[in-house]
Amino acid sequence: MDRDTVYIKTPEGEEAVRQRTRLVQRNLRNILIMVDGRASVADLAKRFGNENATQAALTELLDSRLIVETFPAGAASHSQPPEPVADEVPLMTSEIPPQPGSPIVPPTEPQAPVIEEIVLSAPEYESIPPPLAKPAKAPDAKAEGPGWLDRIKALLPKGKPSAKQARNDEYAVAPTAFEADLKPLRGGSRLALSWPLLILGGLVGLLVILALAAALFPFGRYLPGIEQKLSAALKDPVRIGEIGFAFLPSPHIALGNISVGKGGHMTVGKARVMPEFLSLTGQTTVVRDVVLERVQVKAEALGRLAGAGGAPGLDIRVLRLNDLSLTVAGHTFGGFGGEVEMSGAPGKIQLKNSDGTLRLELQPGKEGYRLVATAYAWVLPTKPALKFDFLEAQGELKPGGLELGKLEGRTLDGIVAGSLLLEWARDTRLKWDADMKRLSLTKVLSALESEFGGGGEVSGRLLLEGQAESFARLSNALKAQATFEVRRGSIGGFDLGEAARNTSRTPTRGGVTRFEQLSGSLRTDAQGARLGDLRLTSGLFKASGAMNITPEKQLSGNVEIELKSSATTIRVPLIVGGTAKEPLLTPARGR
Repeated sequence: MDRDTVYIKTPEGEEAVRQRTRLVQRNLRNILIMVDGRASVADLAKRFGNENATQAALTELLDSRLIVETFPAGAASHSQPPEPVADEVPLMTSEIPPQPGSPIVPPTEPQAPVIEEIVLSAPEYESIPPPLAKPAKAPDAKAEGPGWLDRIKALLPKGKPSAKQARNDEYAVAPTAFEADLKPLRGGSRLALSWPLLILGGLVGLLVILALAAALFPFGRYLPGIEQKLSAALKDPVRIGEIGFAFLPSPHIALGNISVGKGGHMTVGKARVMPEFLSLTGQTTVVRDVVLERVQVKAEALGRLAGAGGAPGLDIRVLRLNDLSLTVAGHTFGGFGGEVEMSGAPGKIQLKNSDGTLRLELQPGKEGYRLVATAYAWVLPTKPALKFDFLEAQGELKPGGLELGKLEGRTLDGIVAGSLLLEWARDTRLKWDADMKRLSLTKVLSALESEFGGGGEVSGRLLLEGQAESFARLSNALKAQATFEVRRGSIGGFDLGEAARNTSRTPTRGGVTRFEQLSGSLRTDAQGARLGDLRLTSGLFKASGAMNITPEKQLSGNVEIELKSSATTIRVPLIVGGTAKEPLLTPARGR
């Protein structure tokens, strides 16, 4: 754009100046007001203070046909410029009188005026026609007052302007000092509330009303009906000790001290029921979510719970369980949580322990539940505390016992597979039949808290069974029978080679015996353990024998060592004695 070009307002531009709402952008309106047919583009840019913004505004005004080009600034002496409009903006280079109260600055040398910011207002710079006078009413006409809507608006406090109004006011022309003086003086102050505050206050009031209504609502009136529906579903009498309403963590009906069955074979400390509140007055009550906390179930209740059905007039969508525990033969297995699938009646139950290492899936059946268990890094809650890196089990959980036809897992660096039966209808009885493959002998001895040392891979078969009055006493009544075979290992505390070379009557203490294969049988009970049919092979070196271990860790037994050479075979009988911590190998008499 040529800096010497001169523009003049078109009739549409004059009309846009009179109508403040025609142009809401401050830059466009200020530039349009300064266009007077005499100032060039350079002059306008100097007045406005930003040449790029000036040229951009002039281009937009020119495209909107609000200004047109008239003649270059240098041709002003050859043609008479048009007379300025009386209401238009005076030249911004004219001297502006000081405002009242401002300090008087001594005159200095005249300098070219520099305008950094232009603030325009309608009375000073716009040509606005005077408002049309209202036609006089007939003398007999009845004066009309403000309408009912205007009266309501007048009573409401004016709030803060909206975001859109704030943007429009940003480009509006600021009022003059004269206009500010015309504002009426008001004594005191008045509290102004915005619409958001009014809405928030209304919501708070509504919540208070709802809280009072919930606190005063007679929930106890519905308690017998709830107990009746639950008793019909569980096929056992249900008693609810407390009922009320709570808002946190979400609005719900709170139930407490719930007992199922005549003997209380199932108890619930607290229940949160979140119904569709509009359905409370209908024939069918719809419950979105039910959370049961501190649930205690006795083993004899499993059959009754598995046969639970749907309650007429009650539709429960989701049932959650927190802190569930199962009591079996006086022992409580707790810390479970999960959900119950609901499709009219309770369906599949999914549970997990507190650290997520054990997951259970129970499907209701005729007499109990079909059980599928999966565990990762799970420690068996017995003695010894056996840790399973992985475990998978399938079977049935009944009121009188647990029967697992499949029990496979990885533990002690090996694999264990078999079946398990645990009964508690009368006495507590356990039977575990398992195959062992490539277990670490070192970890096996450590799990058994044995004082013997050793290494190698052990495989075999184990039968563990016992019977006691309660689950707590079962560990002391267990009996084990096993056959085993250890390959490429060692046994600590015994040095059979050194004992075979010992010609004196002095016992051989300590040492290690390495072998290629060691096999035998094991029997344990309350009287101790017996290792029989021991066979050890290590090249031309062989040994056989048996050994007893008392509960006090005392050793007794005998071992016969056989040393073969190309010419002869030497047999050396030894007596085993001492303790598990310090075994002794003494040559037998008559050697």
